Amino acid sequence: MQEVNDLLWERRGLRVVREHVHPIRHCLLGRSGERIERAISHPQALAQVRHYLQSRGIEPIPFHDTAGAARHLAEHRQMGLAAVASAAAAARYGLDILAESIQDDDSNRTRFLVVERGAPARPGEGAAGFKTSLCFVSAHEPGSLVAALQCLSTRAVNLTRLEARPIPDKPFEYRFFLDFDVTQPEVAEAALRDLEAATHEVRLFGTYPAAATPGRAS
Repeated sequence: MQEVNDLLWERRGLRVVREHVHPIRHCLLGRSGERIERAISHPQALAQVRHYLQSRGIEPIPFHDTAGAARHLAEHRQMGLAAVASAAAAARYGLDILAESIQDDDSNRTRFLVVERGAPARPGEGAAGFKTSLCFVSAHEPGSLVAALQCLSTRAVNLTRLEARPIPDKPFEYRFFLDFDVTQPEVAEAALRDLEAATHEVRLFGTYPAAATPGRAS
């Protein structure tokens, strides 16, 4: 998500219009009958199956993406090498599924954003069950982050995500990416206006229907 955050900030003229949350179900792919010593995949996927690989003495090897790892394995067979990818990748590239659902956390999910060109919708244009995504830069002084977040909390607007990204060429200064629920559009709109007044800059990415996901944190 960090790369997505940076791209949303850098690419003006884009808006988020929808999200999709997909459960993570990693598989170990390869050729049946081989002793697996190494596994290639995207670094994030390898991190999500770290305990599984460690417990079996399998060395993780970073690759540029999961499907690409499966394709590489199919096209360049190496004894003892497997790939961590999806069952769909196994079917597409003719690999055997050596183990299914090897992720360390069964509740882990991947979030996808649907983006298009245009002005982002404000929370006042949304409806109950929507979500707003944005980024803000607060003053580099004590209490500025608390003051910014109070713009939401004082109006009982539920924050669902908060991530910090360093600002280039400004050591120890950060941009804050956040999502919040739109329960009452007019209240969420007022909270956004408060935030815009309390911070140096707010970059709105969009207001859109929230994906149905179990166990969303408050």
